[in-house]
Amino acid sequence: MYDAVKLIHLVAAIVWIGGMTFMLIALRPAAFAMLEAQPRARLMGQVWQRFFLLVLISIVALFTTGTNLYTTAFRAVKAATGAGGVPLGWNLMLGIGIVMILIFGHIYFAGFRKFKRAVAAAEWSLAAKAAEQIHLMTVINFVLGWLAIAAVRLIR
Repeated sequence: MYDAVKLIHLVAAIVWIGGMTFMLIALRPAAFAMLEAQPRARLMGQVWQRFFLLVLISIVALFTTGTNLYTTAFRAVKAATGAGGVPLGWNLMLGIGIVMILIFGHIYFAGFRKFKRAVAAAEWSLAAKAAEQIHLMTVINFVLGWLAIAAVRLIR
């Protein structure tokens, strides 16, 4: 069971971080190179609509499986040593993950909502500002995601 939970956790992380990688390194630069502002905004809106749903599903999976993995490890350490605890890297990953979820919440519930309203109203400068905020926060989450991976793998 532990291996299945860990696999789901890893798949959810790969979906989220992989999606950010694709958006930041491939899609966004290509969209800026090939499309004018209006078609680019419409394209990004459709892409984000789909990707953000996957991120929401990933967050549920990460939180659920992460909680299970964390408590299982805590209990195993307590049973083996008499004292509870998990490696520092796990605590860092948990903290970073919570920050990432909060940032995504702001992206989705504030930035994306503002972006969709601006596109619907054909207010292209407002849509561009909202898109730039989404981009900046995505970059921050991208970096945090890699820091979480590094923490759990390198810090014991």
